[in-house]
Amino acid sequence: MFLSVEHDLRLEYDAFIRESCIELRLRPRTLPHQTVAAFRLAVGPPTPVHVYRDWNANLVHHLTIAQFHERIEVRSQSVVSTHPTAPSVADLADVVPERALSPDLQDWVVLEGPLAPTARVRAFARGLRPKGRSGLGERVLTYSRQLRRRFAYRKNVTRYDSRPDDFLAAGGGVCQDFAHLMLTLLRLDGIPCRYVSGYLHVESPREPAQSHAWIEFHSATHGWVPFDPTHDRAIDERYVVVAYGRHYDDVPPNKGIYRGGAKETLHAEVRTCAIPAEPPGTPSERIETIDVPLFSEIPERRPDRPLTPADIAAIQQQQQQ
Repeated sequence: MFLSVEHDLRLEYDAFIRESCIELRLRPRTLPHQTVAAFRLAVGPPTPVHVYRDWNANLVHHLTIAQFHERIEVRSQSVVSTHPTAPSVADLADVVPERALSPDLQDWVVLEGPLAPTARVRAFARGLRPKGRSGLGERVLTYSRQLRRRFAYRKNVTRYDSRPDDFLAAGGGVCQDFAHLMLTLLRLDGIPCRYVSGYLHVESPREPAQSHAWIEFHSATHGWVPFDPTHDRAIDERYVVVAYGRHYDDVPPNKGIYRGGAKETLHAEVRTCAIPAEPPGTPSERIETIDVPLFSEIPERRPDRPLTPADIAAIQQQQQQ
């Protein structure tokens, strides 16, 4: 299946800021089950964009804007061929718990950061855990069915920095919350697992495309196996992988810092479309610029609004230097 994925980000500030440093994880990965045919990234204000791979081999675009600005725009477009190869989860008969972990799997059982379990989470896990030894696939499906039954997909009841304890208290949340709780349950059982960020193509016009999160767990016999606990199902050709991490904090689509006292507002939009084949003549990689203004000094007058106290403070700081 060929999918076109467009992801637009706009960061707006209620006053001029002096400097921004941003990491973007928007380019899908090339993997055995997906191939990136084309990728285009446009950034404004115009600035050099540097590329590197992080410790999980995710591709990261890094940029620094070193003059005054009041907004940042990012547009990415990917063309990806998806061809899932994962085994059936129900058929994974590895016994849990069973094995000593190799060093390369140690990071994927650590319970820290958003996955640090509270007493409430541990009690919840004990109530779900099957008695005795069970197969890996059976364990994953048992947990996923219970999450699907007990929790509702609901927006605006958790935050980007919510923990599994918050999810339990709210009784609902978004894909990130389902993934984090599922990772916590599996790691409490000693099962290596990782967070996957990416996109889910949705055919229904009433349900918009979205950034999405799911998990992969490790099988001694089949390697990394993907699974979507939000929808209680295996991964199919509608899923596009962007990055792997221990949890969300490793792989947000955008992460950075800025200098200034302004309030930041993020606007994000994702659009996906199934296309019949790879577009002919599409360049494989391209980085472009968006015409967003930069200022060496804060303008004394704004056409749309008066200077804010934060603008005035920045001007005064500049004059003192």
